[in-house]
Amino acid sequence: MNSETQPETLQRRDYLLLAAFCLILFGLAMFSGRPLSIHESVLPQSAREMFADGDWIVPKRGGAPWMESPPLPQWVTVSIAHLFGRCDTVWVVRLGPTLVATGVALMVAWMAALFFGRSIGLLSGFMMATTCQFVRYAWLAEDEIYLCGLVTAAVALFVRLEFGASRPEAASDSVGFFSKRPLLVLALFVLLGMTNLAKGLIFGTAMAVIPIGGFLLWNADLKRIRRYVWFWGWLAFAMVMFAWPLAAYLRYPDVIDVWKFDLGGRLDGSYQASQEPLWYYPMNLLWILAPWTLVVPAGLWATRNAALRQRFSAERFLWCWAILVPLVFSFARGKHHHYLLHAISPWVILGSVGLIRVHATMLSWPRRMHNPFWSLLTTAAPIMAVIWIFRDRLPGGDRLPMILIGLCPVMTVFLSWAIMHFRPERAAATVFATLAIAYGFGHWIAANHVDTHRFDAKFLTEVRERTDGDGPVLVDLNVEALRGFMLLFYLGDNSVPLHNLSFARDDRIADREVYVLTRARKQEALSDFGKTEIVMQSPKTGRETSPADRLTLFRLEYREPTRGVTADGVRISPMQAMYRETGPVLR
Repeated sequence: MNSETQPETLQRRDYLLLAAFCLILFGLAMFSGRPLSIHESVLPQSAREMFADGDWIVPKRGGAPWMESPPLPQWVTVSIAHLFGRCDTVWVVRLGPTLVATGVALMVAWMAALFFGRSIGLLSGFMMATTCQFVRYAWLAEDEIYLCGLVTAAVALFVRLEFGASRPEAASDSVGFFSKRPLLVLALFVLLGMTNLAKGLIFGTAMAVIPIGGFLLWNADLKRIRRYVWFWGWLAFAMVMFAWPLAAYLRYPDVIDVWKFDLGGRLDGSYQASQEPLWYYPMNLLWILAPWTLVVPAGLWATRNAALRQRFSAERFLWCWAILVPLVFSFARGKHHHYLLHAISPWVILGSVGLIRVHATMLSWPRRMHNPFWSLLTTAAPIMAVIWIFRDRLPGGDRLPMILIGLCPVMTVFLSWAIMHFRPERAAATVFATLAIAYGFGHWIAANHVDTHRFDAKFLTEVRERTDGDGPVLVDLNVEALRGFMLLFYLGDNSVPLHNLSFARDDRIADREVYVLTRARKQEALSDFGKTEIVMQSPKTGRETSPADRLTLFRLEYREPTRGVTADGVRISPMQAMYRETGPVLR
């Protein structure tokens, strides 16, 4: 970017066009009929319980504390639910992610336009909206997209401070440790503090601070650095960051065990579910950025001189953001591909620069080379050969990465055809409209024919209808920690959560006959309480290894001596609520 020229900014109609595209594409999940997965059910059910009990401090599952993540996503979900008076339907809990994801795409477009002008800004926004990993989480009612929104907002505000009208050389504020700063600087610290309210402590802040700190240190300008060495700013950051953890600690002092387990375990590798090798993130970027993977190298090449040689350049900042985040997080032994969701934005902007460069290069080819398959031969084939060599190092058992990587050459051919046959505006409209249709079709196929959770969701809906007004359904949450959220959300108010089957001894259960929902293999344990019979069973339960794992509705007729123990006053610790520690057991 030439600092002496002012790029053309996005116009109001550009934002409206991009917002409409995002709302339609992301909002598809609200009404497609695709059920909540077990992971996706965590936020909706904990928000549903918060909506019911009004406790805004401690998220819960079945009344027990679920404090793995801070509650800002629940706050947003409950606030939306209050507008509609309900928090028990899929479209309500997916509305928040739709709006947040749309906001992220708009912020990416704004940053790219500030850096490189209107064309690349609009292109970046649409590319962000159609990047596979981003679309996946825009469709899900999970806390990841909320953290992505906060991280993007914090970085965008830093971009406004460094590259907008209030950049240091144009600002009149002092840089003393206690001196006054513009309100935007204070807002940046507040946003950095808020990144600790959406996913986990420190994690989101690191996602934003790594590119910001890397850019400031690389440029080594003391005045710019001192602008952010500010007592009042860091005080505001600390107050926002520690407000919820302190309130949670006062309610549950042993919540520290959960934070140690999650944060410490991901750093040292003791959290077994997320151990991955050093090269995990570079390899996964190949499919996370699909279908734009093949234009990103062109963007890196086009911006290399400015990034490496020009201080304070937009290109240098994008390199810091794109490269430093996966590099730093690679040293933690605990890794997951969704951690890179919050660092897709710079790769997308670089990809849009690369796409413009590819467009110009292809137009300069001799006419005989205007066959789109030439681009497949010269660009996609070598990259696919490298990917094929390392195919075994992609996430084991997950076919999606290979499918997405395999589609990248197809996208290259399609882009080549559109570039050669249409004007740029019409080519872009053709490509993005086709992508939106393809995503929508894929989502419909998944909802109706692929997603294994559809069997359980249908089963639970039938259980709810069958048992409505016919006594309570005791729900064994110990079938699986996260699956318990799904059971409670779909069963609704007629369900009675049991931390484990021993809680069926609770003498507050007044009915002689009750329904019990658990796995089929637990019938023998359930028989200790009385006579049991199978009423209904799911035709297939996600992750089942045999029919014994299937969700099953039993009718239980108690033998009276089996009860007489009360669960009133029994404390379930945060670690026990997540089944990371055993107990408590009613005897």
